[in-house]
Amino acid sequence: MHRGILETVLIAGIHGSAENLKQWVEMYRKLAAQPLPANLAEYQASLDKQVNPIREHETVQLTDDLLQKEVIRLFDAGATEVILPYSELRWRNQSDWVFHNDNEEAFFVANELNLSPLQYIRSRVQNFCDSKGMIASHRDEVVISVTEAAENAIKYSNVLPVYIHHGLDKDEYFIRAINSVTDLNLKDEISRGKFSEDVSLMRGVLVMSKLLDFLDIVRDVDRRRVEFIGRKKVTLKTAKLASV
Repeated sequence: MHRGILETVLIAGIHGSAENLKQWVEMYRKLAAQPLPANLAEYQASLDKQVNPIREHETVQLTDDLLQKEVIRLFDAGATEVILPYSELRWRNQSDWVFHNDNEEAFFVANELNLSPLQYIRSRVQNFCDSKGMIASHRDEVVISVTEAAENAIKYSNVLPVYIHHGLDKDEYFIRAINSVTDLNLKDEISRGKFSEDVSLMRGVLVMSKLLDFLDIVRDVDRRRVEFIGRKKVTLKTAKLASV
């Protein structure tokens, strides 16, 4: 099925403003522009699955005028809905969301804050949790924790993308966030205590430690990666977990 340029982003199960959608189209294009570096190459298939649809629109110039026309077209057609209180747009048909039939998923974001990667992650994780029937209080704790983890991963990565893998294993939510750092930067961050053996020293970990049942930060100096791992027992309102 051929989809318009905004639809390729919206079916990721995210929600945001029209400006966010424009930023995320640009983010997808940057992610699609080059293959992953060697230390993340094992996840190339996940990246390709995410950004291949945007490659079909590489000649489209997403001007403000076209953006407005596409937003109006999709809303008038009933394809999108408005999420309050911030009047954000979301793809209405949840069965089209990329994670609809899966209990786990993986995706990439750029580490450029001007492209709003944190809002992308926050909304995608929130909609994932809601679609699986997670109770609101546990969903909110998961979203806060994942956003904190992603913010650290984005802040301490270099020009490379950040990999997010999250999902449900029965009644346990899990999250992995992997970012790349240069060898020099990793040693520097360790010496400054940002990646101390005592993970409570890492910025944001105190918040996460109160909300998650388990968390760890694993440094791989040889592969120039830092991985955040978190898990939390959650309550599901209904048996909405998809069959695998």
